[in-house]
Amino acid sequence: MSQNQLINPESLSAALIVVDQQIDFQPGGALPVTGGDQVVEGISDLMHKFKTVVLSQDSHPQGHISFASSHKGKKPYDILSLDDLNDSNFESQFSRDRLINYLLSIPQHKQTLWPDHCVPGTPGWEFDPRLPVEKADLILRKGKRIDCDSYSAFQENDGRTTGLAGYLKGKNINTLYLVGLAGDYCVNWSAYDAAQLGFKVIYDYSLTRFVDANPTNANQIIQRLKFSGVEVKNTSAA
Repeated sequence: MSQNQLINPESLSAALIVVDQQIDFQPGGALPVTGGDQVVEGISDLMHKFKTVVLSQDSHPQGHISFASSHKGKKPYDILSLDDLNDSNFESQFSRDRLINYLLSIPQHKQTLWPDHCVPGTPGWEFDPRLPVEKADLILRKGKRIDCDSYSAFQENDGRTTGLAGYLKGKNINTLYLVGLAGDYCVNWSAYDAAQLGFKVIYDYSLTRFVDANPTNANQIIQRLKFSGVEVKNTSAA
């Protein structure tokens, strides 16, 4: 199946959304996704074909709330929950009230803690140099608030909009093709939110990679996306 059979990239009502294809998320980066560099060539080809291209860019300040290093005794990939705040030994650079307010505002009231990553000005924050960044109509920097993470390109984890939906609707775009990193976090939540906002959404499974590569995890995410109205395609198997 050719790309053009899935969606017409020349259409003025369609846009390619490339999610967080940054050095830190690729092998050798601070938060590497296995095989994350393998999708760059295919994404680059798509960027040359689509009339409208948006790049999202994870952009966290030093000391971000999602960094394990911001919370004493926590390690990357630990989970921060409200239970931690009841532990008298728990220490954080954020106040207890600030953490409570944040955790209560996000899904499941839990925050996965990550290695420090995608800090503006660091090499890992940059896009893969093989991407034709000059083709992008918009670079959307997300996760810039020190006390809130942002997986989705459409809204931050506490529900605050990034403005991307308004930008796309202002250009009369109604169909989105999503690729990038990582398939179980930022691409997943971007696709889900876009569908909830009324866009027709195509999630290309072949042009993303997962933090948790367990097939059961991937299948659960794909089924959830399909249930929410997202069309999931695997062009490498076509």
